[in-house]
Amino acid sequence: MNRRYKLALATASIALAFGVIPAKPAQAATFSGPINIYAAASLTDTLPQVEALYKQSNPNVTFMNTYGGSIALANQILMGKNLNPVDIFFSVSQAPLDSLQSANQLIEGTRQDILNNTLAIITPINSTISISSVQDLLQSQVRKVAIGDPSSVPAGVFAQELFTNSGISELIQPKLVLGSSVRDVLNKVSSDTNDTIDAGVVYTTDALTALDKVKIVYTPPINLYSPIVYGSAVLQQTQNLDAAKDFNSFLRSSQALPVFQASGFSAIPEPMTTGGSIAVGIVGLMMKRKVKVKAKAKAKAAVN
Repeated sequence: MNRRYKLALATASIALAFGVIPAKPAQAATFSGPINIYAAASLTDTLPQVEALYKQSNPNVTFMNTYGGSIALANQILMGKNLNPVDIFFSVSQAPLDSLQSANQLIEGTRQDILNNTLAIITPINSTISISSVQDLLQSQVRKVAIGDPSSVPAGVFAQELFTNSGISELIQPKLVLGSSVRDVLNKVSSDTNDTIDAGVVYTTDALTALDKVKIVYTPPINLYSPIVYGSAVLQQTQNLDAAKDFNSFLRSSQALPVFQASGFSAIPEPMTTGGSIAVGIVGLMMKRKVKVKAKAKAKAAVN
């Protein structure tokens, strides 16, 4: 074997030995027991689908989900008001996870960014009001606009950013009706008894779950609000550490991400580690040299 190939293969082997290239186990372990998850309200429809997929390989795992505004859920954890120990926190917006991390509530190495979302302006399905910009929410036909309560609901924080960056923040305040979660906002706009709320600001994924009751009339440019990032982490208070870590990793696996994407979320690419970059570089260098050797051999054969 060519001396250069031997050296490259030896280097790759060393990288594998030190964990640069993760080796897959011959057979994945199975887990059991309860996993208690505090999750953003906008995950109400999709998270159970991912859990059902996970249970195909781990039938003895049970899930208990609590949904709500991510800020409010984080505050419950910080104040110790959760009735049962929380294993995983699956939040929208970085701030709730930041607050838990600052309070040393997260297990190191388990925090991850998973998904992105976007905002949508919705109206009741039978509405005839024309809205083609954020500024159109100020027109007299729009009596009330529902958003999440910014003090406890990240969707409300993003909505306020949208209003500020669109130059209507002060003017729209008298029209606002605050909801306890993004799902509460959706329900306020879609309710059969609603006769005063003419529009609302929700996540696109939430609007897509109720297209028989609401319609998306405008999708604001994403540069008018901060990136909507969903992240998760395992909490220090977990009572089922191994299972919690495994399911937390599963949330951004090749099996789970398509489920989220089918509901309108977009996946955040996993950052490549330094070790992974080195390993890819080694393999790429080996392949390039191999191609060059083959090309030289073909050229020599052609001459002969």
